[in-house]
Amino acid sequence: MRGIVLDVDGTLLDPGHRIAPATAAAVGRARAAGLHVLLASGRSARAMVDVLAELGLDGPAIAFNGALTFRLEDGGIRALAEAPMAPGPAAAALSLARARGIEVGWFTRDGWRVAAVGPGVVEEEALTGEAPLLDPGLPGGAPAPHKLMCIAPTADGTPALHALRERLPPGVSGQFSHPRYLELIAPGVDKAGAVRAWCAAAGLSPAQLAAIGDAENDIAMLRDAGVGIAMGNATPAVIAAADRVTAANDRDGVAQAIDALLGGR
Repeated sequence: MRGIVLDVDGTLLDPGHRIAPATAAAVGRARAAGLHVLLASGRSARAMVDVLAELGLDGPAIAFNGALTFRLEDGGIRALAEAPMAPGPAAAALSLARARGIEVGWFTRDGWRVAAVGPGVVEEEALTGEAPLLDPGLPGGAPAPHKLMCIAPTADGTPALHALRERLPPGVSGQFSHPRYLELIAPGVDKAGAVRAWCAAAGLSPAQLAAIGDAENDIAMLRDAGVGIAMGNATPAVIAAADRVTAANDRDGVAQAIDALLGGR
């Protein structure tokens, strides 16, 4: 085993969106043992900065479900690879989501824009600490997004998200990172592809990695890895795709998984 790839929300972070002491300590033990530790998240790079800093990491790290690989450098974010959505398809998807009453965030490397602030936007800001820019004319002249975050503020809105995914325009694909969060990105972009690209640059194979995750957007990454580990709080589809299941994120599941991997070396 040469490295560990960690999803962030629902995996690395506990239900309070914090890194538990046991998890931080286990990541430290993995690094001390010479393992690479790579974070791969649906979050923006900006929303990953504090998480990386708390673990003493500067990257590379994967953001936007694979649409941006970056590292921290001189106090800023340096893109290593990126695959934003084409503006036309992104604008069409935004229009379809709005027609279904879905809140949408337009995410670029430099921040995220919203046409209005609703409860879903407030929730996302509270979870990540990244405030959006209010842009009533969105998309207007906004830069091409790396992803669109489609949010159902309550469980009652999830059918609209599934209906949206069934009707996405060409040039847009969607994956769920949470039952109420549908993440839209360019076709062919995912965490697994970004991990493979990182491995090629680092002289590694995905088979030399363990990957840990909890949601649909982690499935391909877990299947590619030498050892795919589902969190105890993962969806049934993730558990079915994994080689192993660890404890939930409120029971130090990542720490338990890392220690099991280290013990098996």
